[in-house]
Amino acid sequence: MISKRAHNDYAKVYIEQDILHFIYLPIENLSLDMAKKLVRLRISVQNNKSYPVLCDLREVIQADKSAMDYLAKEGSELATAVALLVKYPHSAFTADFYLQTSLPAVPTRLFEDPLKAKAFLSNFPKRH
Repeated sequence: MISKRAHNDYAKVYIEQDILHFIYLPIENLSLDMAKKLVRLRISVQNNKSYPVLCDLREVIQADKSAMDYLAKEGSELATAVALLVKYPHSAFTADFYLQTSLPAVPTRLFEDPLKAKAFLSNFPKRH
């Protein structure tokens, strides 16, 4: 059951079974300005609770380095872990580059399979 949801021009966010689902809408190039709006959107549904985050990047083609750095640091606020759901090759390249250069503040891994991503996130429960 979905407990809370929100959306903007770039993504939709909802909490289901103690996992925050963050689904990016089609984005050709994710900018720093977009990243800031996306983080505000995510935090708006969390009610000061930390959640594992399933981040679906399959519709993002590329991202600016400044946006990736911002998401790695400020974007990890109120996240216990992040599973990046990618579709090879386009979103996987961007996500892999993000992991190698931006050094996320919480445990973060790439997945093609949503079930494997959720299994990874189950090791990092919600915190109040």
